[in-house]
Amino acid sequence: MVQTAVAGTQVRQQELTRDEPLYDAVIIGGGINGTAAALELSRAGYSVLLCEKGDFAGGASGRSSRMLHCGLRYFETPNPVRDFAMHPRRFVSALSMARAAMEARADLAQDDRVATRPITLCFPIWPDSPVQRWHLSAGLRLLQALHTKGPPLDARILGAAEARSHPMAQDLRDLDRLQAMAAFREYLFVHPERLCLDAALDAEAHGAKIVLFTTARIGDRQPDGTWRIALETPHSQDHVRTRTVINMAGTWMESAGNIPGRLVRGTKGAHIVVRLPERYRDHGIATMHRGGHPFYCLPLGDEFFYFGPTETPFEGDATDVAADQDDIDFLLAEANHLLPGLGLTRADVHQTWAGVRPLTWDPQRPMGARERILHDLESRGMPNVFAMTAGPVMSHRSAGREILDRVQGRLGSREAVNAQSPAKPSVSGSDSVLPNHGVVPRQVLLDAVTREHARDLYGVLVQRTGLIWKGLLSREDAAAVADVIAGPLGWSEEDKAREVDTFLALQARRFAPPTPTASPIRQ
Repeated sequence: MVQTAVAGTQVRQQELTRDEPLYDAVIIGGGINGTAAALELSRAGYSVLLCEKGDFAGGASGRSSRMLHCGLRYFETPNPVRDFAMHPRRFVSALSMARAAMEARADLAQDDRVATRPITLCFPIWPDSPVQRWHLSAGLRLLQALHTKGPPLDARILGAAEARSHPMAQDLRDLDRLQAMAAFREYLFVHPERLCLDAALDAEAHGAKIVLFTTARIGDRQPDGTWRIALETPHSQDHVRTRTVINMAGTWMESAGNIPGRLVRGTKGAHIVVRLPERYRDHGIATMHRGGHPFYCLPLGDEFFYFGPTETPFEGDATDVAADQDDIDFLLAEANHLLPGLGLTRADVHQTWAGVRPLTWDPQRPMGARERILHDLESRGMPNVFAMTAGPVMSHRSAGREILDRVQGRLGSREAVNAQSPAKPSVSGSDSVLPNHGVVPRQVLLDAVTREHARDLYGVLVQRTGLIWKGLLSREDAAAVADVIAGPLGWSEEDKAREVDTFLALQARRFAPPTPTASPIRQ
C-alpha cells in the first residue's frame, strides 16, 4: 500500500479490487477543453468519466475575455520583422495559431447552436502606436489568405480623415494625430459557459459519466498498465481505474497528480464593466496598452461594455480570483488614456471579473507561451497520461479532436456511439421570473437543476443561464430563483436563506468591484 494526498488529506489506497470501475479515459477538469474531449471520446465509443472539482466552467473557461477572434493578435509584436526574423519558430507558430483561429471562427460563428455576436472591431493607429498601419494591413490580408471559407473579415483600412469622422473616434486620444483606423468583423461569445455545459450534456447522452464537485487525483499505475484515480467529495472517497488520463484541470493540473516538472504558467486577466453611449453599440476597440499587451473595449449586452484584459503573473489557487484595486486602477487609467473623452471614474465601474489563463510554462518566456500544447507525460514517467496547456475557448473543438487522435493511437478504435444529442426544450416566457434580467422562463431554471446538474444558485445564475452577465443580482433576485429551484433540490426555508447568502458572497468576491480603501483615481 502507498499513501497519496487528495485535496490536502492523507488517504490510504486500498488493495485493487475487481469492483472498481474501469474506464478508457478519465478526464480531470470540466472546463471547455475537458468537456470537448469528453464529447469527442464518448462519441467515438470510449468509456469516459469526466471529473470536476467544482462546477462546469468554474475556471478560465467561464472568466475569459469572451472573444472568438480572428487570430490577428498572434501577429501583434512591436517589431514584427525583427522579432519574427530573430525567432522564425515563433512566426511559424503564429501562422499555425492564426490559421486555427480562422478555422474556429468559421466553425463556431456559422453554428446556430453556438450563441455568438458579430461586432465591428476598430483598431486606431497613431504615429507612436506599436502596431502600424502596414502591420495591420499585412496581418489582415494574411489572415484572409490563411482561411478563405467562412464569414469574411470585411476588413478596411480607413485613412486619417475618414478615421477621425468615425463614430468610434469621438472619444479617442490625440484625434488630430490619428493616422488611420483598421475596421474588421469580429465575434464575441454570448455565453461561453454554455459551450462547456452543452458539450458535457452531449457527452453524457453518448455514454460519458459526469461527476461534479469531486476532486480527482492520479494515484499509482497498476500492474496491468491502468492508472488508479482517487475521487473525493466532502463526504465520500472512491477509486476508479482508467487506461488513459486526460488532465485538463487548467491552472490546477499540477495538483491533480505528482507530475514531475512544471507545465503551467498562470497569468491573470481582469476586466471592468462600464456603461457607454449609444454610438458604441455593436462596435469595439482594439489596441495595445502602454504595457505592450492587447487591450480591448467590447460590448457586453446592449449598453454595457468591458475593458481588459490585464496580463500579470499569477501563482496559487485561482478559485476566487477577482479584479483587485490595482487591476481596476490600471484598467481605468488605460481606458482613459485610450478614450479620454469618456472621463471614466471609479464610480462608473458597475461590475468586474478576472480569470487565470493556464498558459504553457517556458523558462525563456516569463509570461508563458500561448501555443496550445498537448503534453504526453510518458517522458516524465507517466505513460498514457496527457495534459493540455494554453487551450483557448475558441479552439476547443480542435482540442477535443487532438485528444481523440492521441487516445486512438494508444487504445485503438472503438465502435462509434450513435446517440441523439440532447435538444434544448421549447419554453414559454409567460411563466417567468427576473423581468429585469431578460425575463427568464421558470422552466429554464428548473431544467438547470433537473437536467443540467446544477446544485446551487451560483451554478444556475452563472453557468447555466448567464444572468450574472446582465448585471449584479440583488438579494430579491437570488431569493426568487431559490424559490423556483428549492423543490427539486429539496431545500427547506433555512436552506434557501443559506444558499442566497452563499451566492451573494460569491458574487461579491468574484464580480463586484472591491470597496476602495484609498482615494479614487479621479474626483
